[in-house]
Amino acid sequence: MTPQHPLPPSRTVLRTCAPMAGRLLAAILALGLLGLPGTALAKRAQGSSAAAEAPRKKGVSKITYQRSPSEESPAQRDRRLKRECKGMHNAGACLGYTR
Repeated sequence: MTPQHPLPPSRTVLRTCAPMAGRLLAAILALGLLGLPGTALAKRAQGSSAAAEAPRKKGVSKITYQRSPSEESPAQRDRRLKRECKGMHNAGACLGYTR
């Protein structure tokens, strides 16, 4: 009798190639990640010299919003919440307006 292998040859090949493929993938990933910091530092060095030469831009001034004519004023909102939240739980929109 001839000795029989526990797995067919195709599965045996997969079993021996899978660890090598994983190691190869890990090595490629590691080399790719090692190359990134150098390019990032080079870009940062180029950007800093250009930024030092360029004049600084002014920041955005305070934005003022125009209220809609149908919008209630803060005093009107306070009165409405005090009226609507009487006797309700002190949570959510009624927080501080329940008494």
